[in-house]
Amino acid sequence: MKNKFIILLMLVISAGFSSCDEGLEEVNINPNDPEVVPTANIFASATKSFIDFNRNAFNSGRLTQNWVEYWGQTAYADEDRYLYRESSAQSIYQNTYLVASDLKSIIDLNTDEATMDDAAASGDNDNQVAASRIMLSYMFYELTNFFGDVPYYSYGSNNENFQALDVDEDLNPVFAPQEEIYADILSELRQSADMINVNSPVFTSGDNIFNGDAAKWKKFANSLILRVANNLREVDPTTASNAINAAVQSGVMTSNDDNAVQSYETTDLNASPWWRAFIGRTDFAVTAPFIDLLKGESGNFGLDPRLFEMAAPISAGIQEVQDGTYTPSNDPADYVGAPYAFRNMNALPFSSYSFMSSKVLRPDYGEVLMEYAEVAFILSEENGFDQANYEEGVRASMEKWGVADADITAFVSALPAASEENVLNQKYVALYMQPNTAYAMYRRTGYPNVLLLPGDTVTLPQNQIDAQSPDNRIESYTFESGVNGVTDLPFRLRYPQILQTLNGENRAAAASGLENGDTILSQLFWDVD
Repeated sequence: MKNKFIILLMLVISAGFSSCDEGLEEVNINPNDPEVVPTANIFASATKSFIDFNRNAFNSGRLTQNWVEYWGQTAYADEDRYLYRESSAQSIYQNTYLVASDLKSIIDLNTDEATMDDAAASGDNDNQVAASRIMLSYMFYELTNFFGDVPYYSYGSNNENFQALDVDEDLNPVFAPQEEIYADILSELRQSADMINVNSPVFTSGDNIFNGDAAKWKKFANSLILRVANNLREVDPTTASNAINAAVQSGVMTSNDDNAVQSYETTDLNASPWWRAFIGRTDFAVTAPFIDLLKGESGNFGLDPRLFEMAAPISAGIQEVQDGTYTPSNDPADYVGAPYAFRNMNALPFSSYSFMSSKVLRPDYGEVLMEYAEVAFILSEENGFDQANYEEGVRASMEKWGVADADITAFVSALPAASEENVLNQKYVALYMQPNTAYAMYRRTGYPNVLLLPGDTVTLPQNQIDAQSPDNRIESYTFESGVNGVTDLPFRLRYPQILQTLNGENRAAAASGLENGDTILSQLFWDVD
């Protein structure tokens, strides 16, 4: 009898638990937190996240913005001398895949019959897919240019080497050959441009690059084809020219109105990564090689009026630059660059060199992904370093920076004749604040040819000599690389050390294909200069 009672009690309790389960799912639903995030929100977050880490103080300021000598460090010269931090390489690598996963989710939501109708509330399904493919191409192009072979994802290809982002199938994707990645990026961009419906918005909100303008996304895709194909010019000129010609016929950027720019806000929370880098810190200034080029003390161009738009005079303190309250100067003598890779930077006061201008150091500075001037310079190179496109590139860059019309006309009319050196040195100036692209150009061509390289000796300007303590005064120094055997810019970044644990076998296979192993001395397949 006792046993029957226990069994009955257990049944009652079990039934009670069962009845309590009913409706628990509803209790766990937060009515203020939607289960499906609008694709427009995902896209806005993805593009901002990418630019935030891509252009920040460590992943740009202490790497390529530094290495191509737009800016240098005001305290430590380690990264100037190529002793970059492992955390920067790891951040670039890991964060690229995190953002890529978000972009892939937009593609999935817009192509799955169960979700595509809901996704369409954010814009045209095909256009959302195309914009996501364009951004994925942009990101993987930069990633492979840093490292070489990397795990790669493609929407339009079934290549068995493209295993990235498919975590349900493989947590250890193979590293796709860089040659295959380049070929597929060109295909992805071509297909993306072709699938865009210019009569429908890409996104109804959340597009902080083109504000949903499908025609501009199409031009951006075609213009990116020019950038990617141009990098193949030395190793596969036929593919490069064919891709460029098809892109031009489809429609590339034709003015600064087409520039691809990630917008930011005036609040510190949503400010540009460079503005946030200077909150409470003063780590960077414009370098002497770049200032000297703009002043006409190097190169073939004479005084460039963009000097006064890109940099601040030495009389401007960092607070005045941030506040935008300094008095501009049109006297080139008021601009002095920070010595690059100078190991005694701490001996120089801030007042002895120029900071960047307030046009750059402001919270709502728009980070450029690509601009019309670059298109013009690529077309000049494609056409045998054509004079007209060369002049157009210089003019477009000057207009973007706000140079007066009369000064633009005077400078352009006095330009030396188009040549590889002149066109690419001017392209370098136009790429100011786009250091990854300038870094790729230098590796492919050896231009600009005005950079300070290991072994070069520099005599400091008199104001910087006088600013030092008389007891420890240095008048000249020699650029000493921090890495043995490096006599030029690094050819690549080393794979992040964490990969030896997370994906060791495939990382080792990729490293084995590098001429000098997993070092900064291994050139990528397109780097034949």
